[in-house]
Formats: sequence, structure tokens, C-alpha cells
Amino acid sequence: MRASLSTAVLCCLIVCVACVQGQSEVAPAPTPAGDSASRADRAQEVLELLANVDEPGCSAAVAQRGEVVWRGVQGLADLASKSPITASTVFDIGSVSKQFTAAAVLLLRDAGKLQLEDPLADHLTEFPGWSQQTTLAHLMHHTSGIPDYQRLLEDQGFELSERTTQRQAVEALARVRVLDFSTGSNWAYSNSNYVLLAEVVRKVSGRPLGQYLTTEIFEPLNLDMVVEPNARVPGKAVSYRDGAGQYEVVDHQWEQVGDGAIQTTPAELARWGDNYRTGEVGGADWQAAVVADAVDVPPGPTGEKNRYGAGIVKGEKGWLGHPGGWEGFVTSFWVSPDRATSVVVACNKYFDLTDLEKSLIEIWSPI
Repeated sequence: MRASLSTAVLCCLIVCVACVQGQSEVAPAPTPAGDSASRADRAQEVLELLANVDEPGCSAAVAQRGEVVWRGVQGLADLASKSPITASTVFDIGSVSKQFTAAAVLLLRDAGKLQLEDPLADHLTEFPGWSQQTTLAHLMHHTSGIPDYQRLLEDQGFELSERTTQRQAVEALARVRVLDFSTGSNWAYSNSNYVLLAEVVRKVSGRPLGQYLTTEIFEPLNLDMVVEPNARVPGKAVSYRDGAGQYEVVDHQWEQVGDGAIQTTPAELARWGDNYRTGEVGGADWQAAVVADAVDVPPGPTGEKNRYGAGIVKGEKGWLGHPGGWEGFVTSFWVSPDRATSVVVACNKYFDLTDLEKSLIEIWSPI
């Protein structure tokens, strides 16, 4: 499922972003050369903990002030062809995509096209009475009470190997008569919120979400990213699950956008992280809005008090981040409290990244 963001995952996000290696490289960096090389050596030692270069693996990148300063890879992008993961291998980043959908909504707000306080019914008219009380802010912060469309489609008998469209997800949500809880009374992660926000972007801007993100965010920041739910993007890794003693290719045919579906590399995603520092796209208003109305997330095992903002989690110590998982792919994205450093890891099978991520964060941006 597309990052069913449990409170445990949210609370652990600060210590679960890293991974990988079979190869490591230091890119030109704004840090002193000796310091950068020393950190790369330490990162290499950490990544050697991830074994088995003949299996699915991961790719990681670190950027500082928008410049990629380190990349590391480990494992195979395709077991059948024995193609290795490289720094240019593309991954489906799952729910890490949600911050881009939220950014699109905020850009439209700043352009005077909508307000976060708008009821969903102001923009999409096919929904029951609850859409009169459910605002765009409720959707953005996961306080709507709308059930997850993935569950609804599965209840209809659809499997991930069967094609389902954005329209089918919207129609399933339009048939919901009773919410999981009264809007605004609780917090519960639901992918439906961001599918509906994608529909609002389409309706208000007159452009599909992918097209809007390309022209308003990806191209201005020179980011090599694309919104493609299940397309065979060139250079994309094959995703796997552990089967009965062997890896099985994950083949999904679901086409929803807004809650996920962005395809890119860790290096490109790490470069995007610098926009939280510069506000190059969106400016100071966007930077402030990202966390201004963030809502409390129930504490998990670590007890850290996190808040969910505009498609991004803000930690008690000031970090920003979001995990993502979608049918064999797992991704983690983290931005340091001073917004100067971004750390990203993406894998083509499930890995528990906790220890490796914590080590990479401590190497590149001690908290």
C-alpha cells in the first residue's frame, strides 16, 4: 500500500532514512574537500553493512545547500538482466510525493485560485454532505476522516494486478456516506486525501497534476522528475517482494496520482530538499505555510512529538521528512533542522532502514 504512514513510522522517520552501497562517490560540494572526503569514507563503512550485491538493493544521496555531495548504491535494479543499481536508477518514491501535491495546492492558494479553508464541495461537486464540512486543509493534514480509497477498491474486489484509474478511486470516494470519524476531530493517514487534492489541482488549474508540477516546480528547479503511476520509465528499477525462498516481481496496474506516483532518483529528490531552505519556488509564503498549520500526530514508540504539515512531517527537533512505500519500493526523505542538508534513500524491495539511516544522518548532519 502507498505508505500507510503509521505513527510508528512517523516517530521513527528521524532515524530511518538511509541505506546502501556497492559503490560510493563524492560529488563537488560546498564543504571543505577534506571534510567531505572524510564523511564519504565514514558513509562507505556504514553502507558496507548492507550485503548481497546480487539481490535487490538501494540508492542513497546527500545534498547540502542544493548540491549533491555524496551518492551510494548497492544491489541490482533488475534480477533477470543482472543490471546493477546506479546513481541514475529511477525509483517510485510513493508517499514522499505527497509534499509536491501539497506544494501545488499552496501555489494555487498564493495565486488567489483557492483557499485552504475552502470546503471540498466548492471545487468538486459530486460528493455527499460531508464535503461541505471537509476543507482542503483537512485533506492536506489528514484530519478529514475519509477512508482510504485503496481499501475501498480492494473491497470491490480489485487486485493490484488489475488496472484501476484515478476516476474509479474518485467514484469510490463519492459513494462514501459515513466517514471514519467526524471531520477535524482526529488524525488518520489516508491516501484518499491527496487523490482528492490532485483532483482539486486539476479542476482549479485546468491541468492534470503531473502537468502542473512539471511546469510550476520540476522545470523551474531543473528537477528530473515525472508523475507516472505505473509507466515503464527509462532507467527505472524493477520492484520485488520476498516470495517462497525467492524474489517475486511486483506488478501493479493502479493509476492514481496525488498520493504518490512520482518517479525520480535519490539525487534529484535530495536537490529538491533545498527548496525548503531557499523558497526558490513558492517563496517565503510557501516556506511558512508548509508547517504553519501542522497538526499533532499521535506519538509512537519513541515518544517524539511530530506534526503533519503540507505533505511533510515536522519533528520535535525541527527536521522535515516523509517516508514512502509502494509495491516493493520504499523511500525515505529527510531535511535537517537548519534546512541545509537533505538525505534520501530509495530501494526496490522492502528494507528496514532504521540503523543505516540514523548513521548517515549522524555523519552528514548531526542533530
